Formats: sequence, structure tokens, C-alpha cells
Amino acid sequence: MYGVHFQLFVELGMDTTNSIRITDNPLLAFVIDDEAKVRDFIAATLAELGLGVACFEMAKDAMASFDLRRPAVIFLDIALLRSDAIDVIRSLGQRRYGGLVQLMSGGRPSLLEAIQRIGLRHRIRLAPPLNKPLAREAIVRVVAGLRGPGDLSGDAAAATPPMGQ
Repeated sequence: MYGVHFQLFVELGMDTTNSIRITDNPLLAFVIDDEAKVRDFIAATLAELGLGVACFEMAKDAMASFDLRRPAVIFLDIALLRSDAIDVIRSLGQRRYGGLVQLMSGGRPSLLEAIQRIGLRHRIRLAPPLNKPLAREAIVRVVAGLRGPGDLSGDAAAATPPMGQ
């Protein structure tokens, strides 16, 4: 499962659930989303920006992998069908996660507010939520914030087509 090149999964039309793309870059991103199309779009964008990417449909699988290698950023869908984003935030707090959690929302303000309150209580660094459908530029900005200004090439950022195309 691990060590398989992510782009190969995408090109073959394979499910990227619980897959990882290893790169020389020490930055690792987790993508936790139950929608394969969203997961694939974010993962492809992150991989083109040079990040290692691990994708998960279920939060419990992400947390099991978290104990093996801590990501610099976690893209977390707040409305997971078979998992609970609130449990992810609590689990990250218990593990004293110091990276960034990028929440993604499809429009559930009360759930988003609850997650933000719990994140503050557990001292989790929460980025302002990204609204779905996601724009490639929003993902690029998140990564630029991790690396610092001027560290992303415009060519890499422009290589991924917008979601749904």
C-alpha cells in the first residue's frame, strides 16, 4: 500500500483511498475526505507542489497512520459520513499535534463552529475553513503558508486543472 506512486493510481483510475505518494520533500500532508473526487483533486494538487500525500476515506485509518509519521498539514472534511471530524480534532489534541489542520466545509456552520471550539480547547492550529468546491489556488496558498513566501513555483501551482475538469 505505502510507497506506491500516487500519480500512477490517478492515471490508472484506481481508488486513492489510504494511498501515499512518497517524495524527497519532508512535508507530508494527510487528506481525510470521504469523497474520492475531492480527495483525488487535493492529493494531485499537493503532489504537484512536491508534498508527500496520504489519503484516507476514514478518519480512524488516518489516525493509525498518524502514529507512524506526523504530517505537516491535515486537510480535514468536517462532514465525514462514516467518521467524525470532532473525534479527529480530539485525537490530534491528545497526541499534541503541532501541525496545521485545514478544515474543509460543504456548508454546515453549526458543525464547523463546534469543531473550531473543540480545536481551540485542544490547542490545535486550525486554518480558516475552505469552502467546497475547492479551488486549486486555495490549496496553493495553504502550502505556501507552510513553506514561507516565495517558495512555490508558479509552474507547479498551475499544473493541476481546477476540480471537476
